[in-house]
Amino acid sequence: MKKRGLEAMAGMKNQSAPLGILYLASYLKKYGHTVKIIDVAAENKTLVDIIEIIKTENPKIIGISSMATSIMSAVNLAKHIKERFGDKFQIGLGGVHLCVDPTFINRFPVFDFGVTGEGEKTFEKLVCRAKKGEKIRGLIQGEITEDLDALPFPAREMIETRIYLREEQMNFEVPAAGILGSRGCPFLCAFCCIPAIGHKVRIRSAKNVVDEMEQIYDQCRGSYSFVDDCFILNKIRILEFCQEIVDSKMKVKFIGSTRANTLDREIVKALSRAGCTDLYFGVESGSERVRNQIIKKNLSNKQIAGAIRLCREYRIMTNLFLMVGFPTETKSEMMETVRIGKKVKADIIGIHITIPSPGTEIFRYAVDHKMIPADIVDKYARGELGDGFRNAWSLFVPENFTLADLINIKKKAYISFYLDIAWWIRRVRTWFLISGKFKEDLKLFKIAFHVFRTGGTKGQLS
Repeated sequence: MKKRGLEAMAGMKNQSAPLGILYLASYLKKYGHTVKIIDVAAENKTLVDIIEIIKTENPKIIGISSMATSIMSAVNLAKHIKERFGDKFQIGLGGVHLCVDPTFINRFPVFDFGVTGEGEKTFEKLVCRAKKGEKIRGLIQGEITEDLDALPFPAREMIETRIYLREEQMNFEVPAAGILGSRGCPFLCAFCCIPAIGHKVRIRSAKNVVDEMEQIYDQCRGSYSFVDDCFILNKIRILEFCQEIVDSKMKVKFIGSTRANTLDREIVKALSRAGCTDLYFGVESGSERVRNQIIKKNLSNKQIAGAIRLCREYRIMTNLFLMVGFPTETKSEMMETVRIGKKVKADIIGIHITIPSPGTEIFRYAVDHKMIPADIVDKYARGELGDGFRNAWSLFVPENFTLADLINIKKKAYISFYLDIAWWIRRVRTWFLISGKFKEDLKLFKIAFHVFRTGGTKGQLS
């Protein structure tokens, strides 16, 4: 057994606190169960460490949650638990990957059972069955929670939040608390696996969300990060939420991800008044053809520019998520992506090469066109492609391009955007207008040279 952290195989580390697991833990605790959480990558736990914890805790049931990036780590962990303890412990698999690839547990029988969909209600019932000595086998569909307000708040006390800060953040920040204001997403983006999981949208009441924010206010010093797939889905709800914060008299700062076509002046004004400091926009491509016909965003350049302009007027910082590497994408369309951040005067951009993730239209396209093998998931899970998702998994490289071409496009995007004199003028102005913004920018300066040289940050998967 190799004595090293599992994050090398998972391909991810220090991303964000696992809210889904924290919800699961709080639900189990509500019904009297004893729970322990191990975030193997963030805590840099070795296989030896985990085996020792299992020996000490002697659990009735072990649940492993995994995305595609960490499925090799999940298989390896389950395999070593079985080798060490045999069938003493029942091992279940959950998480995003199983939701889009439900036959995975049949192909990898190191897992006794799997739970797809939402896990709180279903997993609690399974724990009760395991405590009675019942053997649990096969694939189980999780029961959806219609009323999110009925769920207990995430069990944040079970993790050390600072481990989710990147190295360059350690000296500057108290971790922002992750908040999930809704579940589900109604959109059909071709690079996203959510359409394969399901679209049913449920939104927590404004009071319920603000009650959670108040409960953890001292822990995060009033700083929150909304991790909803789309932060703004319902105008009435978002206005109620903003008013609830104002009425609470809390001084807060919060950020969230949304779409440009969900904003109008009334919403942006309310968000600014409530304490919203940053909005992240999924723009993806600078080309309307790619964005709408290929990715299916249904979002115009005019809508993007209008949303950025409104945010700038109300001093909300704008961050664009961009991507290159889509079916039929041309060099000129990639250059539109390089230029769009500067064109709409965004505050920050981040650009990635498209990852063909299981459950997405892009993945199916890549398999159908023999860009990646049909059994790439199984090869990766068995470790046949090498350690680490970043090194093992293929990125989407369009016809007539090389991976080096796409990396150079990323470099051009960063250099063109961040070395633009107009950006610097706007940025210096924000240091005087927005308290603490210069201190936050010190993080960017620290990693800037590496980004310009390589086209990405050290932990970036693509």
